[in-house]
Amino acid sequence: MDLGKPAVLTSSEDPSSKRSSVKPKAARLINDALPPADLECDLVILFDTESGSVPKEKKTAELIEDSFKLLLTELVNAGFCFKVRVNKPGSVFIFVKASDAVVSFASYRSQIKDWLFGIRTSAPVIPASDKLDDDFSTAERLRLVHDRLTNSQKDHGLGITPGQSDWVFVKSIFALHDPQFNVAWIERWSTKWALDDAELDIIKNTFGEKIALYFAFLQYYFSRLLFPTVMGLLAFFFLPPYSPIFAIISSLWCSVFIESWKRREVELAVKWGVRGCSGLDTHRATFKGESEREDPVTGALVQYYPQWKRVVKQFTAIPTALAAGLVLMGVQAVVFVIEIFLSEIYDGPLKQYLVFLPTALLATLVPTFTAFYNIIATRMTDWENHVTERTYDTAMTQKMFVLNLLTSYMGLFLSSYVYLPFGHLIAPNMDFISATMQRFIGEKASAKNFTINTHRLRQQYIYFTATAQLINFFVETLLPYIQRRAFKEAKKLQEKVTGAYEEVFKDDESEAPYLARVRAEADFPDYVVGDDYREMVVQFGYLSLFATVWPLAPLFSFINNWFELRGDAVKICLDTKRPIPGKAETIGPWLNNLIFLTWLGSLTTSSLVSMYRVSATESDCSYLVATRPWVLLAAVLLSEHAYFVARYLIGLIYDALDSTVVQKHQRQKYLNRQQTLKRSLPDEEPIEILEHEEMVVTEAKRDEWRAAIAEAVATLQTSLVKNEADKKEE
Repeated sequence: MDLGKPAVLTSSEDPSSKRSSVKPKAARLINDALPPADLECDLVILFDTESGSVPKEKKTAELIEDSFKLLLTELVNAGFCFKVRVNKPGSVFIFVKASDAVVSFASYRSQIKDWLFGIRTSAPVIPASDKLDDDFSTAERLRLVHDRLTNSQKDHGLGITPGQSDWVFVKSIFALHDPQFNVAWIERWSTKWALDDAELDIIKNTFGEKIALYFAFLQYYFSRLLFPTVMGLLAFFFLPPYSPIFAIISSLWCSVFIESWKRREVELAVKWGVRGCSGLDTHRATFKGESEREDPVTGALVQYYPQWKRVVKQFTAIPTALAAGLVLMGVQAVVFVIEIFLSEIYDGPLKQYLVFLPTALLATLVPTFTAFYNIIATRMTDWENHVTERTYDTAMTQKMFVLNLLTSYMGLFLSSYVYLPFGHLIAPNMDFISATMQRFIGEKASAKNFTINTHRLRQQYIYFTATAQLINFFVETLLPYIQRRAFKEAKKLQEKVTGAYEEVFKDDESEAPYLARVRAEADFPDYVVGDDYREMVVQFGYLSLFATVWPLAPLFSFINNWFELRGDAVKICLDTKRPIPGKAETIGPWLNNLIFLTWLGSLTTSSLVSMYRVSATESDCSYLVATRPWVLLAAVLLSEHAYFVARYLIGLIYDALDSTVVQKHQRQKYLNRQQTLKRSLPDEEPIEILEHEEMVVTEAKRDEWRAAIAEAVATLQTSLVKNEADKKEE
């Protein structure tokens, strides 16, 4: 069957329009239901007539049916088998399974590309006509099939992009979970203290290198936290507060961790065969070039968009980010002042309730502002017209990192550099504040003598590094499960009270449990690995910026990350769609964010030690900040320069230590290139002959395709008829 040439079946052919005899009724959800033999698939395409940007008046039955037949025609012409089942009125599932030839040829093309760009160390393996079913891992097969469906035609794909162009009614393309693997995975991790390389290989073979790299990073970060945890315990019991010794150890650990992770990253990329894959990112379907130019590497004509225009657009994002940052800083500063006023000055009626007002304001305003900024950042990143997904994700990540920096650390910065150093200036204005309160609130209002809460910074830091992490774990892992169960019970109660049941289609008894699980997974949100990276980077920031405030913070991060490893696995299995496997050799922009936080930590750590060490250790100190400005400036500058020197020396040490994994890779690469000099690939690749032979399709096979499409269209029509009937009843 041809995988890249014109179709042999046109979508204009009109299959018979026989109606399906299947009557509406939904089945009960069984999460561990396994697929029947005829519904085993690689991916599921959700075709939903209610989605898409087509205006309602133009959404005719003919348009929907033509779009549906076009989709099925593209699938069969590309060598895919499919089965169609009803999801709900106006929506159907297309269970897609690739033939062995499709996967083998897609793998061969991928190997050629990797070989040409120096990613593979061995020459591409040409699939033989009598052995097309290679031993692909689950992740590799899913990645190849997904790429074949979604890549552009130029990249040997069908270009099926949900919600775009001819595919406006394609709502999503997703992979189904493997319940047996998920249960075994969670049970196995519940008995393990740490993850070894064999476990990471299992994740890589199941979910792909991108997800495996995240778990590798989290495991590496978790294990390396043991050192600052032990040092923090020693500092807490044996060293004075704001100890310079612990501050130096903490800053050095941050630099060592980053440099060692960079080395670990390279080793994993080499071991998994993805070293250099960042340069082979997929093109975005929404990218629009202004002209065509010759690619300087491949020599092929490609869509071109001037880089200087993209840079200009990116620079326009700077004022937007600054404005958003100033607004957010203003909001947090106002809430901060309100909190100080209510907790430490105000002593009037309803005080026990008003102290919760700042928390309520932050819980309401910050997420609202963040969501609004996320919309703006997304539109600006779309406007920048990035060519690849990698550059798009990098640009979006950096925009959101600025906001995360402010939302996560602003309270601690205000306490460290505003409230504690300058809070005593409020005391002379107490009479004015008291008079103002009585004027607006009444005689019952009163103001107590203001004194600076010297423990405020530590109390805040303990909340962020201990209490908040516990709350976040509950919200991220346990709350979705509770919400799902509560929604299910509420739905049952509503159906019992109203007598209105949502069951509309009756599934075959042998398929009902499986289809119920598919419907449930179709409603799951997508798993975004960037959200989990962001959580770990924010945690690392608390340690690098303020660890000297409370040396026990690494201990609570260490404990949290043990549960986080397992919680993220549970989240993937139970609360999100199965991630589509993807290649990755690095954690990308998150590594730059870690480096930035380490540099910023060298400034904050030195300044905190210089400002508060004396007052924290000497009881007769009359000032909370007992240091001169020039001493503080000198300490910060010295610490920053020491950071750059230490990072340079640590980098030299790691560069001098050869990695055995990298050495093996380099030797294998040399031997393979040496062998290539002695032989060359055939002038006429056997794959072309295989594809030509595969194009010979009997008329009986074509009739089988037409019958399958006709049956699928009939299923869709049944769904549409029911959908129209429901609308008339409403």
